Amino acid sequence: MPVTPEFFSFLVENRLHDSKAWFEAHREDYNRLVLEPLRGLVREMTPVMLTMDPLLITQPAVGKTISRIFRDTRFSRDKSAFREHLWISFSRGKAERYQPVPELYFDLSPDGYSYGCGWYCPGTQLMETLRRLILEKDKTALAAVRAAARQEHFRMEGEEYKRKKHPDAPAELQPWLNRRELYFSHRGSDPEFLYAPDLGERVAQELLVMKPVYDFFWKAQDTAGAESIHSATALG
Repeated sequence: MPVTPEFFSFLVENRLHDSKAWFEAHREDYNRLVLEPLRGLVREMTPVMLTMDPLLITQPAVGKTISRIFRDTRFSRDKSAFREHLWISFSRGKAERYQPVPELYFDLSPDGYSYGCGWYCPGTQLMETLRRLILEKDKTALAAVRAAARQEHFRMEGEEYKRKKHPDAPAELQPWLNRRELYFSHRGSDPEFLYAPDLGERVAQELLVMKPVYDFFWKAQDTAGAESIHSATALG
């Protein structure tokens, strides 16, 4: 079942009610209008996603590849019970100690959509490792830089430092070196694209461009993890 305007109408109405009783009374609508289209997108995207990374979790289920509609309000000032946007995320699952891992994602909201790859809150150590690999001219890092420069569909995003971390580095590397977090995203609101019957396949094919970047993110992830283990062993 493709995504329809009713997908977003339900999310908006559910958020406005913000009532678990209302949601339970309309759970069948949620399953039909929201959950089934998301499951369909996962199934459509899976074959291509597995060519990018055979280790990805691809089960079309909430908590696996599909976000929960219930919000975790334990550490948030916003105590709204429900999300107004949902997403699909392909990853290998949580790393040890619940560290973030590289993900390929597709986010849907009443304001539009976005898809791309990156980390959620990668942290200082991981970003320092990423920067070092770039400065050391690691082959995987340079392949990612070249691949990102050759395309215009995905935009590099992430909060930047006010003062450059490595001011003497080449200009083409500065966007990679000067961010607290780093990810690539394409944003849009084109209804012709969004409501296309082959939406999942289209998004997956476009994400293929990001494979060298995704591979580099995992190189940084594995390198940072190995260094962390080595440091802990040395201290022990």
